[in-house]
Amino acid sequence: MRQFVMILLSLLLVNVCGGKDRSVAMPKVHYEQLGTSWSGDSLCLHFRAYIEGNLSAGVFMGIIPHCEEEAIEFPGIGYFRVADLRYFRRRRALDADTKPVLAYEVRSQQGGRQRVDYTYHLPLPASFDASELELETRLFRCHDVVSVATQTIPLAPRPALRTDTVYLQQQVPVTLPVPVAVVSLPLYESNVTFLKPKPEKIKARTTTVTIRITYPVNVSQVVPSFENNSAELWRIDSLLRPMATDTTTYRVLKTNIVGYASPEDTYDHNLILSERRATGMRTWLVDKYGMNENSISISGAGEDWIGLREAVVHSHMDHKDEVLSIMDQYSIQQGREKRLMDLYGGQPYKYMLAHFFPALRRMELEMIYTVRAFTPTETDSVLQDRPQDLSLQEIYEVARERNTDQTIQHRRTEYGKEYDVAVRYFPNDAVANINAASAALVRGDLEQARKCLETVTNDPLAANNLGVYYWLCGDPNTAEQYFKRARESDPVRAEHNLQELARWRAEQQQKEE
Repeated sequence: MRQFVMILLSLLLVNVCGGKDRSVAMPKVHYEQLGTSWSGDSLCLHFRAYIEGNLSAGVFMGIIPHCEEEAIEFPGIGYFRVADLRYFRRRRALDADTKPVLAYEVRSQQGGRQRVDYTYHLPLPASFDASELELETRLFRCHDVVSVATQTIPLAPRPALRTDTVYLQQQVPVTLPVPVAVVSLPLYESNVTFLKPKPEKIKARTTTVTIRITYPVNVSQVVPSFENNSAELWRIDSLLRPMATDTTTYRVLKTNIVGYASPEDTYDHNLILSERRATGMRTWLVDKYGMNENSISISGAGEDWIGLREAVVHSHMDHKDEVLSIMDQYSIQQGREKRLMDLYGGQPYKYMLAHFFPALRRMELEMIYTVRAFTPTETDSVLQDRPQDLSLQEIYEVARERNTDQTIQHRRTEYGKEYDVAVRYFPNDAVANINAASAALVRGDLEQARKCLETVTNDPLAANNLGVYYWLCGDPNTAEQYFKRARESDPVRAEHNLQELARWRAEQQQKEE
């Protein structure tokens, strides 16, 4: 956020400052079709913005999508007067150290109404766990920056990072009550069930990274200095370097690289090109990290029509239904691309070319590796930097060390967040879900508790926590049934909760009398 503000201010400072104070015109912004979706490890933000109204001289407006909580920022939209836009472009072209920060640049037109269709894929780290983005509208004038409006965008749920099934058994789904607290209970560790996970004999891991490298025309080798490649290579370096170089901690078993292309040019050309670029990425990995070339397999998938169709489905582009109909009815051999290029004079195709095709030109890198066990003193930092490399038991040990009843008394809302990390990396593990539900119940986060408990409703080890959940939701009769079932799996807490429930019922009866 700060970089965006400082760059734009510095570019316009000389041109617009020093004049007399004038009133500032405020353009209006109207949003439609706000939405997000995930593609691999990238979050796609898409919306349509209508901007109308004029700007005062020396004033420009920025629309900045960002997540303050995670310090994540998408490229923004700049709205300029014509003269200021020209000045901005000149300064940016002359300044070699200034990187483009705007996804779109639109100009103010007298009495006009401008439409901007925004689509951008931003790779995000595995630790990203926010639930919403903000579209913040700001006015910039000399040294003054004023936030004038904010639009919140809920984020689509991120796909599970793993699909392991360790302890979870097949079960009939049970719909739990709506997560609304009807009963207020000061819960402590004596009320909820925590289970110690079994040790992981071999910590086998798979990490998948989407790589978007830009290439000069007809070049298949990785060119780090070309366009935004240095930033992308830095991103994947932070993910791959530990596994590729720390041989005492990691053992890489296999690396797979699959290249994808967008539909421009012929199918055969794109198939060859996608394989050549996958080969170029393998060469870069060998040269950069000294990886064993024989352990890296490469393949070219050619044109990514599946990815393109998914992008269209999740978009709000014009003529969307006709585009999807052509994709579904006609094969590549039947002239699918030519039909798309001819549709409505090529307008939908040009839109896809600008907004969807760049994200299709990518590589999917999969690395299969094993990781050693960590000592208790190491797990603290590993949980912060690379939680995916910890076993469920290692995360549990950190959580038990960090969280006590004193934590509940002083920082209840922060209690047991480590269990949320565990369930994210082991989403189908019954123990992970039961422990995460316990911590959520103590925090009063019934929505998270419900999410975890609905995966283990038929697991007898979850009976005590289910009883607590039903009690909080105002169903003490069902809660009592679960507590009685829990006598076999967690007798101490089950009896404690039955006594607390009986005491609570007596208090409620006295209030009614």
